[in-house]
Amino acid sequence: MRKIIQVLIGQVLVGVVLLSSSNAFAQPEVRTDGVLVCATAADAKNYAALHKDAIKSAIEGEKDAKSCLVVKVAFMPGKQTDRIEQNDATYVVTEIMIVAVKTPYGFLKMRPNLAYTLIRVNEEKA
Repeated sequence: MRKIIQVLIGQVLVGVVLLSSSNAFAQPEVRTDGVLVCATAADAKNYAALHKDAIKSAIEGEKDAKSCLVVKVAFMPGKQTDRIEQNDATYVVTEIMIVAVKTPYGFLKMRPNLAYTLIRVNEEKA
């Protein structure tokens, strides 16, 4: 019986060491920003085509499109798909999970919702 208890305690200690050294408890990256929110990836690409070579100023100027809005939200970036190269920068169509919306009283948590956005990529030209 004593051997069984020692083995179990040993296994628990090994598990604790492994969990503390891994990223098991790492929090996902949550960004809070004014961001373009589109229902589909195609809508995000259409927004980029509509505001050709002025995507950054369109988003900063909060110019909405037919199926996209520029809003202040808290979101977690996810899978990236298409790259869109413009004169002002390069953007990547990115899947995001919206977790809160900015109100006059602060951020209001909400049920996570899937959306798409254009995230600017910092690239240096050769």
